[in-house]
Amino acid sequence: MDKQGSTGGILRRQFGRFLQVGIMNTIGTYLLYLVLNLILPYVVSYSITFVVGVLVSAWLNARYSFTTHLTGRSLFRFVVIYVISYVLSLQLLVFFVEEIGIHPNLAPLLVLVVFIPINFISSRLALTGHWKRQG
Repeated sequence: MDKQGSTGGILRRQFGRFLQVGIMNTIGTYLLYLVLNLILPYVVSYSITFVVGVLVSAWLNARYSFTTHLTGRSLFRFVVIYVISYVLSLQLLVFFVEEIGIHPNLAPLLVLVVFIPINFISSRLALTGHWKRQG
């Protein structure tokens, strides 16, 4: 099997696409977060942008990163995984802001760095139904 057709090659390509989607989604949702943060508490701003980001991410990652169709079942799995991710990442956000003293405008970027590998693995599992290429 050639390098691009190998499981490792496929995973690298998918991870690269996942990062591209994530960068675009992060820029958009971060800008939305900054705007909302002007009028809402940072926790509310984070929550709203998290929901928007999950929906955009589900669609873009299904179509582009993992080249699969977004079904009701895969969207449900994706949302469940991201609800768990939300709860954990919100706790980390609050910890960074309240305990460490990181500015609320910078803390979500640090949370993102922690959750990128976790979210790749869970997104692939949710959208494709498996971790590694089958067959």
